[in-house]
Amino acid sequence: MSSHLRAWAAGVLFVLAVLAVASALVGAVGHYTVLDRPVLLGTLATSLIIVSGALVLRGGLRGPAIALGMIWMTMGLVTYVNNRQVYAQIPGPTGSGLEVRALYDGWIIPDWALVVRKNDGLLTREWPLVERFSSEHADGLPMVTWVDTSHVRLDDGPDDDRALWRGQVVVLDPETGRPLDPDHPVSAF
Repeated sequence: MSSHLRAWAAGVLFVLAVLAVASALVGAVGHYTVLDRPVLLGTLATSLIIVSGALVLRGGLRGPAIALGMIWMTMGLVTYVNNRQVYAQIPGPTGSGLEVRALYDGWIIPDWALVVRKNDGLLTREWPLVERFSSEHADGLPMVTWVDTSHVRLDDGPDDDRALWRGQVVVLDPETGRPLDPDHPVSAF
């Protein structure tokens, strides 16, 4: 491969790496579920930079191939360990595209979260509704009731005498599902 072609290919790979990082930032800041993948997009960006460096430095491909294998195995392990499962889905009013999801991560310390999700294809967004809290079972989760597209009510379960939620009503932006009032995410304790 000519040095001009190597430099051009390295430049393209570097630009793709920058785009991967920018996509991860847009996903995180805008709460876009398709792009909010910092581990995956960061791994992709790192891989592209390694290959770009190998092209520029004209080194062999054995070292970068080993590095890429180690990086992708680590990314796979991290993704497996940090995989939150959908425990429950509470659909919003018909036609709104909104739903509340209870997410669960049972790795080491059981971890729960409630999010409001606006299903919109590639532009699907998730907003934290209740900050994450640890509990072995789902007994700490509130009962969720949709009042309308702008309001979600959080109630204590029938057997829960702790009065954590007390019928709290959360105001949402009906277009995006983003919680507006009170300050969010709501604390469970």
